Amino acid sequence: MLSVAESDPEPEREQRGDHLILVHCAAVGRDRPSAYARLVGKVGSELARLLLFALTGTHGRRGSSSP
Repeated sequence: MLSVAESDPEPEREQRGDHLILVHCAAVGRDRPSAYARLVGKVGSELARLLLFALTGTHGRRGSSSP
């Protein structure tokens, strides 16, 4: 346990780390195309559309069989 006279370096490091993560995350989305645009570039627009449809939504299913 630290006395009042001693300082704990951890809060400073944590704040610095938090700041660096936020700066990095903010920079990632700026110059990068969306995931959908990247998928279209790899597999073409028709397959990208089909994949996106298959991976999203319930497609008419109601409820779940799980408790």
